[in-house]
Amino acid sequence: MDDINEKILKTLQKEVDTNIAREDQITVLQLLSRGFKGPMWLTGSIVILFQIIFAGLALYFAFHMFYAQEVTSKINWFLGVIVTFIPFVALRLWLFMELNRLSVVREVKRVELQLSLLTQKISEK
Repeated sequence: MDDINEKILKTLQKEVDTNIAREDQITVLQLLSRGFKGPMWLTGSIVILFQIIFAGLALYFAFHMFYAQEVTSKINWFLGVIVTFIPFVALRLWLFMELNRLSVVREVKRVELQLSLLTQKISEK
């Protein structure tokens, strides 16, 4: 049992140096930047790229929809807006779920560190 606690303590002491144990509040931009430093950086970059593409296409279709003269043309442009807006929203939801996962992992690491420090104090007594 002590061997596992020592391994956890040694691993988490490295993360204390990166201020994980002392952070109370973190902004969305800081959490996003951490998401791009981990193993999911390529996936996150691709998601952001596709979000920009779909948002641009939705704006392009919306622009043409407002300036179209015929009703059928307006309907076609509106369908383009809808078809490009749905994947944009889905990618946005995925991104925020990923941010939620990162914050949960951060909190679990904080609790692990506190538990290992507590067990170390108890074992010293």
